[in-house]
Amino acid sequence: MTAFLVDQQLPAKLAEYLSRFGHDARHVKQYPGGTTMRDAEIAALADHEGRTVLTKDDDFRVLHLTRQQPARILIVTCGNIATRDLLALVDQNYSDLTAAVEKYSFVELDRDGVFIHDPH
Repeated sequence: MTAFLVDQQLPAKLAEYLSRFGHDARHVKQYPGGTTMRDAEIAALADHEGRTVLTKDDDFRVLHLTRQQPARILIVTCGNIATRDLLALVDQNYSDLTAAVEKYSFVELDRDGVFIHDPH
């Protein structure tokens, strides 16, 4: 199973949801000073712990593409979405999403499904 670090723009319930499916998912708020960590610190923490950053923040996409930090990213690009709708979207795409995250380093989830952005 994949280990996730859920960024603060996404609800803690998402980490709880993924944990129920056997993933090692933690929300940034679970770390000391997590709500004040800069993106580079979150990326370094995720890499140190072998986690995929799960975020809505486009800054992580830029860091990943320019510095390969974090090493693994799952970006949610569906705009503002209620927590229940986000969990339903993850549930609807769960099989494709987990398969992609286990194999690729840059995965996107939006309302149309799962997209892979790895360079090869």
